Parts: sequence; C-alpha cells; structure tokens
Amino acid sequence: MESNRISDNFSSLTENMKNYVNLRIDYIKLLLTEKIAKLASFFLISVIFFILSMFLILFISFAFVFWYGEEVGPTFVGALIIVAFYVIMGLFIYGMRHKLFINPMVKRLAKIIMEDENEN
Repeated sequence: MESNRISDNFSSLTENMKNYVNLRIDYIKLLLTEKIAKLASFFLISVIFFILSMFLILFISFAFVFWYGEEVGPTFVGALIIVAFYVIMGLFIYGMRHKLFINPMVKRLAKIIMEDENEN
C-alpha cells in the first residue's frame, strides 16, 4: 500500500515537472519573440529615419546649389562647395563614428536584449 502511494506521488511529480519544463520553454519563446520584435522595430525605425534624413539633405543641397547659382555665382561652384562640405562632414563622421553611432547603438541593442522582464 505504501509502495503504491509513493509511485503515485512520483508519477504526479514527474508529470508536474514535465508541465513546468514545457511552461518554461513557452515562456522563453515568448521572451525571445518580444526581443526580436523590439529589435526589428528599432532597425526599421532607424532605416526609415536614415532614408528621410538623406532625402532632406539632398533637397537642401539642391536648394543651396540653385540659390548660389542665381544669387552669387556659377552653379558649378555651388556644387563644389556642397561637395567640399560633404567631404569634410564625411571625414568628421568617420573620425567620430564610435562616439556618434557605434557606442549608442550597442547600448540601445544591449538594453533591448538584456532588459529584465520585471521592468514592464
């Protein structure tokens, strides 16, 4: 009789352990799905912002070139001024790429990936 109760308890315990493990697996899947969705939205917003910024810079550049051509001097000189500005800005951004882009991006990605589920 005692042996029967122990085997019942043991089978109940193994069934509970199986349920617990399955629930933990489902929980980890949900956390992973949430983190992937946050990462995807971060990258999508970043790409959209980048594209809009490039269009803004492009149209401002064209506006300057045409204004310079009408008001100050030849249009090609305005284009050369814009090219020189882009070269200087490119060198500056390349020199500061870690401080301006890489470090903030790594911090943001680490925050998304490592955030605790209790913070919500």
